[in-house]
Amino acid sequence: MVTLLRGKAFRTADAAILFILAAFAGAGMAHAFAAPSVGDLGYDIYDIVVNQGVKGPLGFVGGVAAFLFGVSRLFSNIMIGIPTIVAAVCLIKADSILQTFGLVV
Repeated sequence: MVTLLRGKAFRTADAAILFILAAFAGAGMAHAFAAPSVGDLGYDIYDIVVNQGVKGPLGFVGGVAAFLFGVSRLFSNIMIGIPTIVAAVCLIKADSILQTFGLVV
């Protein structure tokens, strides 16, 4: 912590200390996310956004379009291509990723 105040540059050790502190602070707060059932508060919004949007045809077309854009940029600018491909895969599998990692509620 002393290096944060003493130097102007943010060092790797400072980042590691902040990451460890954040990990300890948020360790007990994570809960697994379960999809709301019919009649629960927010089910209609969840149904429109997740079931009809992300898991529906709109999310699939958006994911495929982002994937193709990433592949087209892969050879000209790799720093744009790879993150775009990763984001496209995350968009296509967003519901599985959300339920796997859990969500702080």
